[in-house]
Amino acid sequence: WAFVLFLIWSNSFIAIGLLLGSEEQAARFDPLSLTVARFVPLLLIVVPIILIVWPREARRVVREHWRRLLVCGFLAVPGYSLALYAGQAGGVPPPIASIETSLAPLFLMILSAAFLGERLSRQKLAGFAVAVVGLVLIARAKDDGGSVGYAGYVVLTALAPLAWAIYSVLTKPVTKTCHPVLWTFLALVVGTLPLVPLVPFSGGPEMLALDGLGWGALLYLALLCTVFGNAAWNWLVKHMPASSVGFTIFLNPPLTTTSKALLATFFPAIFVFQILPLEWLGGAIVLLGLALALWPRPPKLPTATPPVGD
Repeated sequence: WAFVLFLIWSNSFIAIGLLLGSEEQAARFDPLSLTVARFVPLLLIVVPIILIVWPREARRVVREHWRRLLVCGFLAVPGYSLALYAGQAGGVPPPIASIETSLAPLFLMILSAAFLGERLSRQKLAGFAVAVVGLVLIARAKDDGGSVGYAGYVVLTALAPLAWAIYSVLTKPVTKTCHPVLWTFLALVVGTLPLVPLVPFSGGPEMLALDGLGWGALLYLALLCTVFGNAAWNWLVKHMPASSVGFTIFLNPPLTTTSKALLATFFPAIFVFQILPLEWLGGAIVLLGLALALWPRPPKLPTATPPVGD
């Protein structure tokens, strides 16, 4: 199930690139209109589920945690999406965007140590430092003699996993008394409601002009990646050991890269596969840092007690 989930999520970066015009076709959306088009229609699905399955609990959660819910909604919907979409629209390839979003556990590690009192070992700090080096190499991959354009988009893309990490830190205390799927759906609703008035001006016109391929990519993002993906992730977190869940993040970059290469091979008129050597190197170093930070340390063996003489 982890493989199926990340196979779906890994291809989301390719669908985003297709809709934003970073492939061989014209852009169908800009970052704001894609955010609106992806999330606003989901209110028709998510709101009835909340009202039918958790009507009383939803009212209690909103009443007790409305401030936290406002922040989480902003981070989960416009915060994450606009950063990722703007980065990809600026030229960050889907495989590199996938690698950057894999930084979420590292950001979560730092934030959990700062605000949740979790222990931060030297191994984890070293892993974070290595990942930052890889990110710097990626940012320099398209250095054209002083321009910070591509580097800025790389940094902007990295804000997406940072937003998700902050969202996760704020969410963790609430899930002790609230169903995690309910909290996810409430955050989705709260983060999406401010986008509803924008539909006639941004998102709505673009959806009316969509072709079949565009609709397929948009529905893939909305239904499979968002609704099914979030529910499947919560199920995995509940049934898998924490260490195993952490390592599933490694599935994302190779699956995105493989899917993109296959699509570009079989559909060259639609998809393009191009990753610069420095991007390959930087991506590998980011994954190395992630592995160093998440690799479980072997438990210390108990010290043997010497036998006591007669």
